Amino acid sequence: MKGQPRVAGLAGAMLAAGKLPASLLFTGPEGAGKELAAMWTAARLNCEAPGTCGASATPDSRGAAVCQACDKIGRLEHPDIHIVYPLPSGPMEKTVPEIIESRRADFMASGEFEGKARSIGIDQVREMIREASKQPFEGKRSVAMLPEAHLATVEAQNAFLKLLEEPPPSTVLILATDHPDRLLPTIRSRCHEIRFDALPDEATGEFLSLFYSVEEREAARLAAIAQGNIRRGIRLLDPRYLGIRADAASMLKLVLAGKAARLPAEAEAAAREYTREETARLMEEMVFLMRAAMLDREGRLGPQRRSELGKELGAEALAAAAERDLPRDIRKIEASSRNLSRNVDLELTLVQLLLDLAGKWY
Repeated sequence: MKGQPRVAGLAGAMLAAGKLPASLLFTGPEGAGKELAAMWTAARLNCEAPGTCGASATPDSRGAAVCQACDKIGRLEHPDIHIVYPLPSGPMEKTVPEIIESRRADFMASGEFEGKARSIGIDQVREMIREASKQPFEGKRSVAMLPEAHLATVEAQNAFLKLLEEPPPSTVLILATDHPDRLLPTIRSRCHEIRFDALPDEATGEFLSLFYSVEEREAARLAAIAQGNIRRGIRLLDPRYLGIRADAASMLKLVLAGKAARLPAEAEAAAREYTREETARLMEEMVFLMRAAMLDREGRLGPQRRSELGKELGAEALAAAAERDLPRDIRKIEASSRNLSRNVDLELTLVQLLLDLAGKWY
Protein backbone atom coordinates (compact mmCIF):
# COMPACT_ATOMS: atom_id res chain seq x y z
CA MET A 1 0.00 0.00 0.00
CA LYS A 2 3.06 2.25 0.04
CA GLY A 3 2.31 3.56 -3.44
CA GLN A 4 -1.33 4.34 -2.57
CA PRO A 5 -1.15 6.61 0.50
CA ARG A 6 -4.63 8.05 -0.01
CA VAL A 7 -6.21 4.58 -0.23
CA ALA A 8 -4.09 3.27 2.67
CA GLY A 9 -5.14 6.19 4.82
CA LEU A 10 -8.82 5.77 4.00
CA ALA A 11 -8.92 1.99 4.41
CA GLY A 12 -6.64 2.10 7.45
CA ALA A 13 -8.88 4.63 9.20
CA MET A 14 -11.99 2.51 8.55
CA LEU A 15 -10.23 -0.61 9.81
CA ALA A 16 -8.93 1.13 12.93
CA ALA A 17 -12.40 2.48 13.73
CA GLY A 18 -14.06 -0.89 13.05
CA LYS A 19 -16.20 0.72 10.35
CA LEU A 20 -15.05 -1.13 7.27
CA PRO A 21 -18.05 -1.61 4.91
CA ALA A 22 -19.20 -5.19 4.34
CA SER A 23 -18.78 -4.81 0.56
CA LEU A 24 -15.85 -3.01 -1.08
CA LEU A 25 -15.21 -2.26 -4.75
CA PHE A 26 -11.61 -1.42 -5.66
CA THR A 27 -11.42 0.34 -9.03
CA GLY A 28 -8.69 2.07 -10.99
CA PRO A 29 -6.13 1.44 -13.71
CA GLU A 30 -4.51 -1.93 -14.31
CA GLY A 31 -1.47 -2.63 -12.16
CA ALA A 32 -2.35 -0.05 -9.50
CA GLY A 33 -2.15 -2.65 -6.70
CA LYS A 34 -5.88 -3.37 -6.19
CA GLU A 35 -5.41 -7.12 -5.71
CA LEU A 36 -2.49 -6.55 -3.34
CA ALA A 37 -4.66 -4.09 -1.41
CA ALA A 38 -7.39 -6.73 -1.10
CA MET A 39 -4.85 -9.12 0.44
CA TRP A 40 -3.58 -6.35 2.72
CA THR A 41 -7.14 -5.72 3.88
CA ALA A 42 -7.68 -9.43 4.55
CA ALA A 43 -4.46 -9.53 6.56
CA ARG A 44 -5.40 -6.45 8.59
CA LEU A 45 -8.78 -7.98 9.41
CA ASN A 46 -7.25 -11.24 10.64
CA CYS A 47 -3.86 -10.17 11.98
CA GLU A 48 -3.09 -11.77 15.37
CA ALA A 49 -0.68 -9.02 16.42
CA PRO A 50 -1.84 -5.66 15.01
CA GLY A 51 0.87 -3.02 15.21
CA THR A 52 3.71 -5.46 15.89
CA CYS A 53 3.25 -8.02 13.10
CA GLY A 54 5.82 -7.78 10.29
CA ALA A 55 3.01 -7.78 7.74
CA SER A 56 1.51 -4.66 9.32
CA ALA A 57 1.70 -1.31 7.54
CA THR A 58 3.09 0.51 10.59
CA PRO A 59 6.73 1.67 10.31
CA ASP A 60 7.60 0.29 13.77
CA SER A 61 6.68 -3.24 12.70
CA ARG A 62 9.06 -3.45 9.72
CA GLY A 63 11.42 -6.39 10.06
CA ALA A 64 9.32 -7.97 12.82
CA ALA A 65 8.08 -11.55 12.70
CA VAL A 66 4.90 -12.20 10.74
CA CYS A 67 2.00 -13.70 12.68
CA GLN A 68 0.59 -17.08 11.70
CA ALA A 69 -2.59 -15.62 10.20
CA CYS A 70 -0.78 -13.12 7.97
CA ASP A 71 1.72 -15.80 6.95
CA LYS A 72 -1.09 -18.12 5.86
CA ILE A 73 -2.83 -15.33 3.97
CA GLY A 74 0.40 -14.45 2.18
CA ARG A 75 0.80 -18.10 1.14
CA LEU A 76 -2.87 -18.33 0.02
CA GLU A 77 -3.46 -21.06 2.61
CA HIS A 78 -5.79 -19.36 5.08
CA PRO A 79 -9.11 -21.28 5.28
CA ASP A 80 -11.17 -18.09 5.72
CA ILE A 81 -9.84 -16.25 2.64
CA HIS A 82 -11.82 -17.19 -0.47
CA ILE A 83 -10.46 -15.93 -3.82
CA VAL A 84 -12.40 -16.47 -7.05
CA TYR A 85 -10.14 -16.21 -10.11
CA PRO A 86 -11.45 -16.17 -13.69
CA LEU A 87 -10.87 -19.54 -15.33
CA PRO A 88 -11.04 -21.01 -18.84
CA SER A 89 -13.79 -23.47 -19.64
CA GLY A 90 -13.24 -26.90 -18.12
CA PRO A 91 -13.49 -28.68 -14.77
CA MET A 92 -12.74 -26.42 -11.82
CA GLU A 93 -11.06 -29.23 -9.90
CA LYS A 94 -8.23 -29.13 -12.45
CA THR A 95 -7.91 -25.43 -13.20
CA VAL A 96 -8.30 -23.97 -9.70
CA PRO A 97 -5.28 -25.81 -8.20
CA GLU A 98 -3.19 -24.75 -11.20
CA ILE A 99 -3.86 -21.06 -10.72
CA ILE A 100 -3.47 -21.22 -6.91
CA GLU A 101 -0.07 -22.91 -7.21
CA SER A 102 1.00 -20.35 -9.80
CA ARG A 103 -0.01 -17.44 -7.54
CA ARG A 104 1.75 -19.01 -4.56
CA ALA A 105 4.94 -19.00 -6.58
CA ASP A 106 4.33 -15.46 -7.85
CA PHE A 107 1.27 -13.58 -6.61
CA MET A 108 1.45 -11.14 -9.53
CA ALA A 109 1.48 -13.91 -12.14
CA SER A 110 -1.28 -13.64 -14.73
CA GLY A 111 -0.38 -15.95 -17.58
CA GLU A 112 -1.47 -19.36 -16.31
CA PHE A 113 -3.94 -19.75 -19.16
CA GLU A 114 -2.29 -17.63 -21.84
CA GLY A 115 -4.35 -17.42 -24.99
CA LYS A 116 -7.53 -18.84 -23.46
CA ALA A 117 -10.74 -16.93 -22.80
CA ARG A 118 -11.48 -16.75 -19.07
CA SER A 119 -14.53 -15.93 -17.01
CA ILE A 120 -15.98 -16.24 -13.52
CA GLY A 121 -18.92 -18.62 -13.77
CA ILE A 122 -22.00 -19.06 -11.67
CA ASP A 123 -20.74 -22.36 -10.19
CA GLN A 124 -17.62 -20.62 -8.86
CA VAL A 125 -19.71 -17.89 -7.26
CA ARG A 126 -22.13 -20.36 -5.73
CA GLU A 127 -19.23 -22.31 -4.20
CA MET A 128 -17.74 -19.08 -2.85
CA ILE A 129 -21.11 -18.08 -1.37
CA ARG A 130 -21.35 -21.42 0.43
CA GLU A 131 -17.90 -20.98 1.94
CA ALA A 132 -18.26 -17.28 2.76
CA SER A 133 -21.61 -17.85 4.48
CA LYS A 134 -20.01 -20.07 7.12
CA GLN A 135 -18.56 -18.83 10.36
CA PRO A 136 -14.79 -18.23 10.17
CA PHE A 137 -12.91 -21.47 10.67
CA GLU A 138 -9.87 -20.05 12.47
CA GLY A 139 -9.69 -16.32 11.74
CA LYS A 140 -11.58 -13.27 12.97
CA ARG A 141 -13.34 -12.55 9.66
CA SER A 142 -13.97 -14.35 6.39
CA VAL A 143 -12.97 -12.45 3.26
CA ALA A 144 -14.33 -13.25 -0.22
CA MET A 145 -12.46 -11.69 -3.16
CA LEU A 146 -13.13 -11.36 -6.88
CA PRO A 147 -9.83 -9.91 -8.22
CA GLU A 148 -11.10 -9.50 -11.80
CA ALA A 149 -14.78 -8.98 -11.09
CA HIS A 150 -15.54 -7.62 -14.58
CA LEU A 151 -14.95 -11.12 -15.98
CA ALA A 152 -17.91 -12.52 -14.03
CA THR A 153 -20.77 -13.59 -16.28
CA VAL A 154 -24.13 -11.88 -15.89
CA GLU A 155 -25.46 -15.05 -14.23
CA ALA A 156 -22.52 -15.08 -11.80
CA GLN A 157 -23.01 -11.41 -10.99
CA ASN A 158 -26.70 -11.95 -10.30
CA ALA A 159 -25.84 -14.84 -7.99
CA PHE A 160 -23.27 -12.68 -6.21
CA LEU A 161 -25.87 -9.92 -5.86
CA LYS A 162 -27.82 -12.09 -3.45
CA LEU A 163 -24.78 -12.22 -1.17
CA LEU A 164 -24.34 -8.45 -1.41
CA GLU A 165 -27.96 -7.90 -0.43
CA GLU A 166 -27.58 -9.99 2.74
CA PRO A 167 -23.87 -10.30 3.56
CA PRO A 168 -23.04 -12.55 6.53
CA PRO A 169 -21.99 -10.41 9.54
CA SER A 170 -18.61 -12.16 9.78
CA THR A 171 -17.72 -11.75 6.07
CA VAL A 172 -16.18 -8.90 4.07
CA LEU A 173 -16.63 -8.93 0.28
CA ILE A 174 -13.98 -7.32 -1.94
CA LEU A 175 -14.33 -6.88 -5.69
CA ALA A 176 -11.47 -5.44 -7.76
CA THR A 177 -11.67 -4.38 -11.39
CA ASP A 178 -10.06 -2.23 -14.06
CA HIS A 179 -13.48 -2.00 -15.78
CA PRO A 180 -16.25 -1.11 -13.30
CA ASP A 181 -18.55 -0.27 -16.22
CA ARG A 182 -18.79 -4.01 -16.98
CA LEU A 183 -20.38 -4.70 -13.60
CA LEU A 184 -24.14 -4.64 -13.12
CA PRO A 185 -25.34 -1.28 -11.76
CA THR A 186 -26.96 -3.18 -8.89
CA ILE A 187 -23.55 -4.62 -7.96
CA ARG A 188 -21.85 -1.23 -7.94
CA SER A 189 -24.62 0.46 -5.99
CA ARG A 190 -24.26 -2.05 -3.13
CA CYS A 191 -20.49 -1.66 -2.75
CA HIS A 192 -18.39 1.08 -1.20
CA GLU A 193 -16.13 2.11 -4.09
CA ILE A 194 -12.50 3.05 -3.47
CA ARG A 195 -10.69 4.50 -6.47
CA PHE A 196 -6.99 3.75 -6.94
CA ASP A 197 -4.55 6.04 -8.75
CA ALA A 198 -1.74 4.93 -11.06
CA LEU A 199 1.33 4.16 -8.97
CA PRO A 200 4.25 6.58 -8.86
CA ASP A 201 7.34 5.35 -10.70
CA GLU A 202 9.28 5.18 -7.42
CA ALA A 203 6.84 2.62 -5.98
CA THR A 204 6.87 0.51 -9.16
CA GLY A 205 10.66 0.55 -9.32
CA GLU A 206 10.99 -0.38 -5.64
CA PHE A 207 8.53 -3.27 -6.15
CA LEU A 208 10.55 -4.63 -9.09
CA SER A 209 13.79 -4.37 -7.12
CA LEU A 210 12.39 -5.95 -3.96
CA PHE A 211 10.36 -8.81 -5.39
CA TYR A 212 12.03 -9.48 -8.77
CA SER A 213 15.65 -8.62 -7.89
CA VAL A 214 15.91 -6.04 -10.68
CA GLU A 215 18.96 -3.78 -10.42
CA GLU A 216 17.95 -0.34 -9.14
CA ARG A 217 18.75 1.67 -12.27
CA GLU A 218 17.07 -0.87 -14.55
CA ALA A 219 14.04 -0.97 -12.23
CA ALA A 220 13.74 2.82 -12.51
CA ARG A 221 13.91 2.59 -16.31
CA LEU A 222 11.24 -0.14 -16.47
CA ALA A 223 9.06 1.81 -14.04
CA ALA A 224 9.21 4.84 -16.33
CA ILE A 225 8.10 2.69 -19.28
CA ALA A 226 5.37 1.00 -17.22
CA GLN A 227 3.94 4.40 -16.18
CA GLY A 228 2.27 3.42 -12.92
CA ASN A 229 1.36 -0.17 -13.86
CA ILE A 230 3.06 -2.89 -11.79
CA ARG A 231 1.80 -5.68 -14.05
CA ARG A 232 3.20 -3.95 -17.13
CA GLY A 233 6.51 -3.51 -15.31
CA ILE A 234 6.60 -7.25 -14.58
CA ARG A 235 5.67 -8.11 -18.17
CA LEU A 236 8.58 -5.99 -19.37
CA LEU A 237 10.88 -8.59 -17.79
CA ASP A 238 9.61 -11.13 -20.35
CA PRO A 239 11.56 -11.11 -23.67
CA ARG A 240 8.44 -12.24 -25.52
CA TYR A 241 6.50 -9.27 -24.23
CA LEU A 242 9.36 -6.93 -25.08
CA GLY A 243 9.08 -8.17 -28.66
CA ILE A 244 5.36 -7.39 -28.72
CA ARG A 245 5.99 -3.88 -27.42
CA ALA A 246 8.81 -3.31 -29.93
CA ASP A 247 6.52 -4.37 -32.78
CA ALA A 248 3.78 -2.05 -31.53
CA ALA A 249 6.25 0.85 -31.54
CA SER A 250 7.53 -0.11 -35.00
CA MET A 251 4.01 -0.16 -36.45
CA LEU A 252 3.18 3.18 -34.88
CA LYS A 253 6.33 4.77 -36.27
CA LEU A 254 5.35 3.64 -39.78
CA VAL A 255 1.81 4.96 -39.29
CA LEU A 256 3.05 8.31 -38.01
CA ALA A 257 5.57 8.57 -40.84
CA GLY A 258 2.83 7.82 -43.41
CA LYS A 259 4.71 4.77 -44.76
CA ALA A 260 1.54 2.84 -45.53
CA ALA A 261 3.12 0.64 -48.22
CA ARG A 262 5.12 -1.22 -45.55
CA LEU A 263 2.20 -1.81 -43.20
CA PRO A 264 0.61 -4.90 -44.85
CA ALA A 265 3.92 -6.78 -44.54
CA GLU A 266 4.18 -5.75 -40.87
CA ALA A 267 0.65 -6.99 -40.25
CA GLU A 268 1.32 -10.29 -42.02
CA ALA A 269 4.47 -10.91 -39.95
CA ALA A 270 2.68 -10.11 -36.68
CA ALA A 271 -0.26 -12.39 -37.54
CA ARG A 272 2.17 -15.26 -38.13
CA GLU A 273 4.11 -14.58 -34.95
CA TYR A 274 1.44 -13.86 -32.35
CA THR A 275 -1.59 -15.58 -30.87
CA ARG A 276 -4.94 -13.84 -30.70
CA GLU A 277 -4.31 -12.79 -27.10
CA GLU A 278 -0.81 -11.56 -27.94
CA THR A 279 -2.25 -9.55 -30.82
CA ALA A 280 -4.63 -7.94 -28.34
CA ARG A 281 -1.58 -7.12 -26.19
CA LEU A 282 0.11 -5.57 -29.22
CA MET A 283 -2.90 -3.31 -29.80
CA GLU A 284 -2.96 -2.51 -26.08
CA GLU A 285 0.67 -1.38 -26.30
CA MET A 286 -0.17 0.81 -29.30
CA VAL A 287 -2.87 2.47 -27.21
CA PHE A 288 -0.47 2.83 -24.29
CA LEU A 289 2.14 4.52 -26.48
CA MET A 290 -0.45 6.87 -27.97
CA ARG A 291 -1.71 7.86 -24.53
CA ALA A 292 1.87 8.56 -23.50
CA ALA A 293 2.23 10.73 -26.62
CA MET A 294 -0.90 12.64 -25.55
CA LEU A 295 0.60 13.29 -22.11
CA ASP A 296 3.84 14.38 -23.75
CA ARG A 297 1.97 16.82 -25.99
CA GLU A 298 0.35 18.29 -22.89
CA GLY A 299 3.65 18.50 -21.04
CA ARG A 300 2.52 16.03 -18.38
CA LEU A 301 4.79 13.05 -19.02
CA GLY A 302 7.80 13.86 -16.87
CA PRO A 303 11.48 13.80 -17.93
CA GLN A 304 12.31 10.11 -17.46
CA ARG A 305 9.07 8.87 -18.99
CA ARG A 306 9.55 11.26 -21.91
CA SER A 307 13.12 10.05 -22.38
CA GLU A 308 12.02 6.40 -22.58
CA LEU A 309 9.15 7.25 -24.94
CA GLY A 310 11.55 9.15 -27.17
CA LYS A 311 13.85 6.11 -27.35
CA GLU A 312 10.94 3.92 -28.47
CA LEU A 313 9.24 6.22 -30.97
CA GLY A 314 11.83 8.85 -31.85
CA ALA A 315 11.53 12.62 -32.04
CA GLU A 316 10.09 12.61 -35.56
CA ALA A 317 7.25 10.25 -34.64
CA LEU A 318 6.48 12.21 -31.47
CA ALA A 319 6.30 15.42 -33.48
CA ALA A 320 3.90 13.77 -35.94
CA ALA A 321 1.79 12.41 -33.07
CA ALA A 322 1.43 15.91 -31.65
CA GLU A 323 -0.46 16.92 -34.82
CA ARG A 324 -2.90 13.98 -34.83
CA ASP A 325 -6.33 13.36 -33.34
CA LEU A 326 -4.93 10.78 -30.90
CA PRO A 327 -8.22 10.10 -29.06
CA ARG A 328 -9.78 9.11 -32.39
CA ASP A 329 -6.80 6.87 -33.18
CA ILE A 330 -7.14 5.21 -29.79
CA ARG A 331 -10.85 4.56 -30.35
CA LYS A 332 -10.02 2.85 -33.67
CA ILE A 333 -7.43 0.60 -32.05
CA GLU A 334 -9.74 -0.32 -29.17
CA ALA A 335 -12.55 -1.16 -31.60
CA SER A 336 -10.22 -3.48 -33.54
CA SER A 337 -9.08 -5.08 -30.28
CA ARG A 338 -12.69 -5.82 -29.31
CA ASN A 339 -13.21 -7.45 -32.71
CA LEU A 340 -10.51 -10.01 -31.90
CA SER A 341 -12.90 -11.71 -29.47
CA ARG A 342 -15.25 -12.39 -32.41
CA ASN A 343 -12.82 -14.77 -34.08
CA VAL A 344 -12.00 -12.37 -36.93
CA ASP A 345 -8.97 -12.96 -39.16
CA LEU A 346 -5.91 -11.57 -37.36
CA GLU A 347 -3.97 -10.44 -40.43
CA LEU A 348 -6.95 -8.78 -42.10
CA THR A 349 -7.88 -7.00 -38.87
CA LEU A 350 -4.35 -5.67 -38.41
CA VAL A 351 -4.04 -4.57 -42.05
CA GLN A 352 -7.35 -2.73 -41.94
CA LEU A 353 -6.46 -1.04 -38.66
CA LEU A 354 -2.97 0.08 -39.70
CA LEU A 355 -4.04 1.40 -43.10
CA ASP A 356 -6.98 3.17 -41.51
CA LEU A 357 -4.64 4.84 -39.01
CA ALA A 358 -2.26 5.78 -41.82
CA GLY A 359 -5.18 7.21 -43.82
CA LYS A 360 -4.10 5.41 -46.98
CA TRP A 361 -5.46 2.38 -48.83
CA TYR A 362 -3.89 0.24 -51.53
